[in-house]
Amino acid sequence: MKLKILVPVDVEEPRSWTEILPELRQHAKGNEIELTVSTVVPELGTVIAQAAQAAPLVSTLPADLKEKALSVARSRLTELASTTEFGPIHFVVRSGTIYSEILQTAEEMSVDLIVLKSHMPGIGDYLLGPNAAKIVRHSRCSVLVVRPR
Repeated sequence: MKLKILVPVDVEEPRSWTEILPELRQHAKGNEIELTVSTVVPELGTVIAQAAQAAPLVSTLPADLKEKALSVARSRLTELASTTEFGPIHFVVRSGTIYSEILQTAEEMSVDLIVLKSHMPGIGDYLLGPNAAKIVRHSRCSVLVVRPR
């Protein structure tokens, strides 16, 4: 039986990949795994509008900005997770709300396990980041949260 594992990573934070590798190696021992590495590009218009607090600004964004952002994310993701250690790796790049896109990817791919790295929590995060907390609460499969060392 293949163990389907989804690993969401932040392409701007290489440690979101490198720090989970020891955990992946543990799960790969004696198991046949199917590994999918994914990243989510936040909706750019929403991010810019929130930052500027000016919804009309969204209409001035170039039409191909989203496609360019997805292309850059795809390139960085494949570069970041370029290893043959776990066999062929599937890459998924999506756009939207981070936690909901990860959960949707997990559902669509029928994964058995989500392995994600939690950032170093601040006082307001209460030991788990907001995206990781939502994924843990709402996932229909097991979730392994890897803490920073």
